[in-house]
Amino acid sequence: MKKYSLEQKKDLRNKIIALQEASGLSGNNFATQRLGFSNGSKFSHIRNNWDKNGMVGNDTWEVIEKHIEKNEGYKGVATANLQKVWQTCERAYMLKKPMAVVGEGGMGKTFAVEKYKEYIEAQQRFQVVHFDASETKTTKQFLIGLLEALEIYKPGTIASQLRMLRKHVIKKDMLLIIDEVSSLKNHHVVIIKDVMTALKDKCGIVFTGTPYFINNLNKGAIKDRHLFSETRDRLFMLPEQLDKPTPAEALEVFKANGVTDPEVLEIVMGSKPEFRKHSWLAKQSYRGIKDCLDMLAMSEMPAIDFNNIQL
Repeated sequence: MKKYSLEQKKDLRNKIIALQEASGLSGNNFATQRLGFSNGSKFSHIRNNWDKNGMVGNDTWEVIEKHIEKNEGYKGVATANLQKVWQTCERAYMLKKPMAVVGEGGMGKTFAVEKYKEYIEAQQRFQVVHFDASETKTTKQFLIGLLEALEIYKPGTIASQLRMLRKHVIKKDMLLIIDEVSSLKNHHVVIIKDVMTALKDKCGIVFTGTPYFINNLNKGAIKDRHLFSETRDRLFMLPEQLDKPTPAEALEVFKANGVTDPEVLEIVMGSKPEFRKHSWLAKQSYRGIKDCLDMLAMSEMPAIDFNNIQL
């Protein structure tokens, strides 16, 4: 396990407090919502007892360091896709309607909703709950995950859990973002109809997913499968479609992340055919752009001296 010096702890402590204050969240909420700690009061020890032996463990410092690295790492820009996601979130919140954003993997859906959540929390306008549904495959898993994201999970029937969901949400000023809803395959997707019904006119909902999400609903509706048409019709307006990055957006992202050398930009932008496989054009998505940035970071890592290694 990595050991941290007093100077390193002080630096991490100051940086994480700055991030907490900029977030608009209380220390307890920042600890649970951003750092993933089960005990929010742990942030008080980070703030006040960071230099006292045994008060803040090494595992806690590791979590803090990773969170800081993430925030100091990739820098996004206000791309057309990010603007579409944010505008959809605003409309869903204001109208208290369920809306959807659809795009292939790597189009920046999750990044956009995470940044929107951070922005709203910093403004202290209302609560944004972000539920990542990527690991849920069944109706039961979906409901459990959703209620856990809202911190209200209790065992029970689907009907009782939906009542619990509605009772909780109507007391809140909230937007609910359900990310990667396309993980619900085939008939499992119709559970969102019950969620939309339970929260009708009480809370905005934004669903994000790949085109499979809408294609699954459309195919089920065409075949008159049970509840598919009803589920699709509860979505307010047509889903917002995300597009591949434009070359101008790719260039803007590279420059925002410190890539300014003309020769390096020629490589990552794909201007040199012989280096095309190392450019963002090899994978025309924001994930592809991030891969290029990671490739550049790897190129700066010290090489292993195999001459001095005995196998």
